[in-house]
Amino acid sequence: MAHQGHRPDLEAIVALIPSGARVLDLGCGDGELLAQLIAQKQVWARGVELSEANVRACIARGLSVRQGNIEEGLADYPDDAFDYVILSQTLAYLDQPMPVVREMLRVGRRAVISFENAGYWRVRWRTLIGRGVGGDLCSGEPRTRAITLGQFVAFARCLGAQIEAVRLLGDHPATRLWSNWLSHTAIYVLRRAEEMR
Repeated sequence: MAHQGHRPDLEAIVALIPSGARVLDLGCGDGELLAQLIAQKQVWARGVELSEANVRACIARGLSVRQGNIEEGLADYPDDAFDYVILSQTLAYLDQPMPVVREMLRVGRRAVISFENAGYWRVRWRTLIGRGVGGDLCSGEPRTRAITLGQFVAFARCLGAQIEAVRLLGDHPATRLWSNWLSHTAIYVLRRAEEMR
């Protein structure tokens, strides 16, 4: 998914990925994150993107990206082909998120997922005053699913995945204490439960 403006979640994701890792970015947009990972962490990077215009933008940056719909599966990739598979700000737009994340955990040792927290107080206020969640109906933006931190934790449990790390982004020092209210963006690192043994 392409997004406009400053993306603090990208900086946090770059910080989570170790140097030299094998990385697959699903819904990689114009390749901004992949380019940062290559420049800062010297990763071996690949991407999958639905938009033809974004794929062209990635190729213009010298990135290895293929056009494809991630909801149709990742059958082209063998088990454990990557150290990290990233789904940044795309989960809310998927019709069937569970199969996509299962595939992420099959082809990668870790899944890094970022999303906007629908429990954030500004989102709640926007809904309370009747402005809703996501873009308005005239915007032409795709529909989006509202996801809270608690819903994501339940989703990970349903997948049988372990939460290895969490980064919560907020604009208040007490973000950790009141995480669901004060975190505008969440980043979770998941791994398969059997790797915990």
